[in-house]
Amino acid sequence: MKFQKTFLTLLLGVFVASLAVAQDVDLRPLTKKEKKEWKKKKKKMSIEDFRALSEANVFQKAEIASQESEISSLTEQAAAKDAQISDLQKQSTRMQAAYAAAEREIEKLKPQPQTVYQPNLINGEDFNIGVVFKVQVGAFRKIDLKKYADSSNDFAQESMEELRKYVVGNFRVYEDANVLKRYLREMGVEDAWIVPYRDGKRVPLKDVLDSQNSPK
Repeated sequence: MKFQKTFLTLLLGVFVASLAVAQDVDLRPLTKKEKKEWKKKKKKMSIEDFRALSEANVFQKAEIASQESEISSLTEQAAAKDAQISDLQKQSTRMQAAYAAAEREIEKLKPQPQTVYQPNLINGEDFNIGVVFKVQVGAFRKIDLKKYADSSNDFAQESMEELRKYVVGNFRVYEDANVLKRYLREMGVEDAWIVPYRDGKRVPLKDVLDSQNSPK
């Protein structure tokens, strides 16, 4: 569209320049030599030739005026098209911005996943269900480590008979818990021992060993 507008403007300039040159030639005074030459041509020209030349001149002037009018009309149409394109581009920009804003609002309305602390859920497995072996590391009257126990999946506090008992680990297999017990004793936790649970409650060791086929 811009190329067409430029071409039409250039063409209009050529016609205007041609008219200006023609007007300059018509208005320029003739020299003596030119006057003699034109007198000779006039004498040789018949009335019919002069009439045809005059009519051709009038026709050419009318043709030039018509072309100038058409070029002016085309230039106006090109300008109008450019204005329409500019408006459409602005509308497109506004629509894109509105679409992006709508997407952001929709994203805000989507339910956000909530992270809930589940102390018995470890790697997707609920150790509060079924048989679980843990290692008790101590029982105290004055020491309270509840704030640490509440923030860990593998460290828990149990209150029993005025004592706070602390256990570590969650094992489905007795021997795995036994390995941890031995390591703890080597580290100096001499009272470390294995305690079994069934569905979150302590049970006697003999009640679960048969199902594990593990030695005492």
